[in-house]
Amino acid sequence: MRAATKPLRQRAFASTAIAFVALLTVSVSLPALAVNPGAVAEPPHHSVAAGVQSLPVSAAASVTVQRDGYKVGTAPRPAPFAYSQTAGTYMNYLGPIQWPFLTGVPISTYFGPRVPPCGGCSSFHKGLDMNPGVGTPIQAIADGVVREVSSTDKSGLGVYAIIDHRVDGRLVSSLYAHMQEGSLALRPGQPVVVGQQVGSVGNTGQSTGPHLHFEILLDGVTPTDPFAWLTTRVGPL
Repeated sequence: MRAATKPLRQRAFASTAIAFVALLTVSVSLPALAVNPGAVAEPPHHSVAAGVQSLPVSAAASVTVQRDGYKVGTAPRPAPFAYSQTAGTYMNYLGPIQWPFLTGVPISTYFGPRVPPCGGCSSFHKGLDMNPGVGTPIQAIADGVVREVSSTDKSGLGVYAIIDHRVDGRLVSSLYAHMQEGSLALRPGQPVVVGQQVGSVGNTGQSTGPHLHFEILLDGVTPTDPFAWLTTRVGPL
């Protein structure tokens, strides 16, 4: 009777040991959530000792960035206006006397006799009709002082300005007519510098289309050929 009991106990102990080993194997090979569904997984913790490098940064540290081929102040300035019409009628230079537009533009009517283009228009044209496109900025041809302006469309010249200049000791005036209403940028008595905006090309007054009517007045009153006068004075420095 005792001899039969001993093997039975040994078999029971062996079964219990096998079950324990199997449970231990499952617990170490599966994630915590698989064994205990109520557990909350935490992100892994890294330490410097485990091989993660730490780089201290000082608040006073500075980094210099090198930009190849770049210099401050050398970037070209954008054009103030995209001309809708240009032409090789003249060459402008950035000197003390300039044309009313930065680049050559179409000229529809020159100084001198002409067939009147409209009822009430003169048969002798006292200036140049320049056609860069409506809204194009018009610039002062030289330093001077504003003599007279009209900001409203109340005469044949429409919105206009007259600037007095002193060129080679002589009074010379420039006249800018048919400008857009609301574009006049000058007032009487105001000093201006060459290149300063006078207004914008428009179609006010006795005009057959958007253009700048431009005149040069010697001694402030006598019209002369603006194309010839500017051509002999505008050039490289």
